[in-house]
Amino acid sequence: MILLQILKITMSFDQTWQSALFILGGLGIFIYGIHLMGSSLKQLAGDKLKLIIQKSTSTPIMGMLIGFIVTMLTQSSSTTSAIAVGLVAAGLMTFKQSIGVLLGANIGGTVLPLLMAAMPSSFKPILAVVLVFLGAVLIFFFKRAKIRQAGAVILGFGLIFLGLVVIDFGFDAILVAYTDNIESLFSSLSSMPEVATLVGVLFTMVVQSSAATIGIVQNIYEIGTISLQGSLALMLGANIGTTITAIIAAVGSSKSAKKVALANTLIKTFGVLIFIIIFRFAYYPLTELINNAIFGETKNALIISFSHVGFNIINSLLILLLIKPFVKVCNKIIPDDEKTIEDLLLDYSLIKKSPQLALSFAKTAIDHMANKVLDYVHLASKYSFNQEDSKVLEIGAEYEREINCLDKRIHDYLIKLTIANLDDKSSILLSKYLDEIKDLERVGDHCTNILEFFTDRHEKDMHLSDDGIQDLELMYSTVGQMTENTIKAMIEWNPKLAMDTIPLEDEVDKLEETLHERHIHRVNSGVCSFTNTEHYVEILSNLERIGDHLTNILDGIAVKEYCKDDEYNHEEIFLWSLSLNLNISL
Repeated sequence: MILLQILKITMSFDQTWQSALFILGGLGIFIYGIHLMGSSLKQLAGDKLKLIIQKSTSTPIMGMLIGFIVTMLTQSSSTTSAIAVGLVAAGLMTFKQSIGVLLGANIGGTVLPLLMAAMPSSFKPILAVVLVFLGAVLIFFFKRAKIRQAGAVILGFGLIFLGLVVIDFGFDAILVAYTDNIESLFSSLSSMPEVATLVGVLFTMVVQSSAATIGIVQNIYEIGTISLQGSLALMLGANIGTTITAIIAAVGSSKSAKKVALANTLIKTFGVLIFIIIFRFAYYPLTELINNAIFGETKNALIISFSHVGFNIINSLLILLLIKPFVKVCNKIIPDDEKTIEDLLLDYSLIKKSPQLALSFAKTAIDHMANKVLDYVHLASKYSFNQEDSKVLEIGAEYEREINCLDKRIHDYLIKLTIANLDDKSSILLSKYLDEIKDLERVGDHCTNILEFFTDRHEKDMHLSDDGIQDLELMYSTVGQMTENTIKAMIEWNPKLAMDTIPLEDEVDKLEETLHERHIHRVNSGVCSFTNTEHYVEILSNLERIGDHLTNILDGIAVKEYCKDDEYNHEEIFLWSLSLNLNISL
């Protein structure tokens, strides 16, 4: 039946080609308007959007909020999904974090259709012309980049409504000529919501914009060409069709990125399947009831937008409640490769695509290295008082290997970055990172020395006195606290914590000197044998040198190189540096 109606219209194409071209041209203007407005809004906000997503998605709820806000700014859930794919591919976001972003993006993507539906049809042509003119003036008659970008946003917004006006003009002409055939076609779609949903999927996959599909559906519903039932089905299909952008973005990327694209598709498909199952006996009757209560007999496009918003909110909340099993399903379908951060650092393509994003990537690896060093310090402390566990030496050897490997990989990566196009502030950060990994590697070496000293003491059956044990426990406690604070200050880049921790070096130095003297006193008084002296002094010396290297790191964090009202704000500098030249294709 549907094919027959399409065939009848196609046979008379020679009479309607101009109207068809108006529809195609209007669709092109509409899609370009969305693209122009979204890309210009991103430029106004800066490419910090990618970093904001990366840094602010610690929980699914936060991810939803950030995904919603970013999609509000870009007016494209597809763009937000593609950014999430790129960040997961670069190792800067976990797969679970990306789920929240995708859910928020789905809700944020309902705003533009809502605005289009709220605009009176008679007002759209006037608004379109005014906005296009104003946008063009700002672009061509002003030199300031921000003003021109604002003009591009306004122009894009105007083109969206201009495209809708042109589509309406072409569709009205066809409707006049082929009223019976078109009404019969849409009547058939309305009676078969499953088929209408599939049509919505295919059309949206072609135009790569659910807003375009829903905008057209709202227009033809408002003029009475299609029923509410058919409109709802087409809207549901548009939600699945829009996932094609994220799928395209994931082609050729890592398994994690492909998994994000899969999750995006599964989220939409899951929701649409549920709504199609309950479509005839629950979803459509409830929507019709709400429509009659609010709009009565009037065909108002807002009911389509309200339904679109409701669908995405309900679907997102369902996935949020089922996020753990949902993640497990995605992991089953596309299991992760066993890759270490060292392996990820071999992706040197980031250096050319976006040096600032590569610098952020290196920071992630340095934080990982710092946590390994912290674990190694704790391991050395534990082994110093219990040498019976032979596995500790194996674990220590693995820590030493990992730390040395990370040192070399990160060093080589940062050296490659030195020849990239970095701004001055980012170059200073890079220099700090090089110093940090050198000091972290030296802390690891001192932990290895301590393990070797205590292994030798154990083999030679040289034991510490009770006083010696107490002294060492005090030394380890101070060095351990200094290490924990330093690593925390590094990861958070917290100048205040760094400043507060630096005085601990004096305590470590004084303890090393005092405990050395106390040990000599014990030897002279016969409490300890002379053979114990060398090892004990070397252990204290290694702990003191750990404090020296930690102080080097703290000094680099605490130094006020970017003073603003006497406050050091590394996070602001870090965000600023990453916002420059962030041209990686996501």
